[in-house]
Amino acid sequence: MSLLKRLLSSDYRAAVAAEAAGDLELAAERYALAGELAAAVRVHLARAARADTRAAEIAALRDALHWAADDAAQRAEVCARLGRALLAQARDQGVATDRDRERVREAAALLVDAGAYEEAGDALESIGDDAAAARAFEAGGLVERMEHALARDAARERRARALADAFGEYEVHMAGGDRTAARDALRRCVEIAEDKAAYRQLLDDLDARVITGGRVELRRRGAPRMVLAARREVTLGRDALCDVVLRSGGISRTHAAIAVEGDGASRTFVLRDLGSRNGTRIGDLPIAGAVPLAGAGAFSLGDDCTLEFEVRGDPPLLAVEVVSGIDRGVALVAGADGDELPVPSVPAVVQFSGGSPRLRTVPSGTPLRLNDRAVALGSVELIHRDALSIAGIELEVL
Repeated sequence: MSLLKRLLSSDYRAAVAAEAAGDLELAAERYALAGELAAAVRVHLARAARADTRAAEIAALRDALHWAADDAAQRAEVCARLGRALLAQARDQGVATDRDRERVREAAALLVDAGAYEEAGDALESIGDDAAAARAFEAGGLVERMEHALARDAARERRARALADAFGEYEVHMAGGDRTAARDALRRCVEIAEDKAAYRQLLDDLDARVITGGRVELRRRGAPRMVLAARREVTLGRDALCDVVLRSGGISRTHAAIAVEGDGASRTFVLRDLGSRNGTRIGDLPIAGAVPLAGAGAFSLGDDCTLEFEVRGDPPLLAVEVVSGIDRGVALVAGADGDELPVPSVPAVVQFSGGSPRLRTVPSGTPLRLNDRAVALGSVELIHRDALSIAGIELEVL
């Protein structure tokens, strides 16, 4: 605009007056109306320099960028200042979410427009976007830094593929009932992942559900509990920590125990009272010390809890069922590690290995579903909270 036109322009005169009075926002507006875009940009840059907050600085720089289209040098200055301000804001507030990372990407794009290629690449590297960082370094002729960024990007892609493969293995093994392999796959996920929290949580949850104590408690829908145990001693009583919890009147917290003695064909089962208040009886006679359980018979705990037992098989297994009292129908099958323990009234056996139970359908080919998914092999490593369907029989792992 010529000097004469400026003097005749009311907008220009108002802009000069507003700038002199310190009203920079009004001055920039009037300069823009007068067609003095470079002056409008200059005043917005002054606003940014005087801003009390980062947000106010960014707002002023965005206004400056709006009017800086016609002047390449001025636009580069505005882009550089706005990009650095956005980057500083992101760092001040923390870069934790996708929205935060988008703010860094916007800052990097502005720095690229300003020709600050290394700063842009550094910003993109800080959020792990090595592919974009490599492009910024390439645009600036920073070949060595570009190559390093590309190498990191390739390594990250390999880790991403390895993580996806490991997590896919975890899901397949969980659905198929191979929980040991599922745990191994999750451990690999924790090792590979940069953000490990979600995978550690899954691994912790799975570890908490794993059964290692040589005992598993099952329940058919609408039926009493079944306890299968492969341990040297099985305790019976009211305490929740007992292997077989019984609530009938007169039963002590830890009332009695059945010990498994010997191995193989010479294995025996021995019943002993644990100092209960109301005693343990066989044939109405209280027992003192340890009494072998052989063949078939019955014993009583407390006032009204009678249990029938049978020792059978080679190697011998012990089957016990509560036939009177509140817990009528509760069953126990006891043996040793490696034995195939039949699940009462269910076409399946449970075999413990190292204290962990694996269920197998009998005969093979019997339909088996685990957590609503068919299991082709008919064998699953049981963990707490599993839901099974065996030939239509619903079974829950407690």
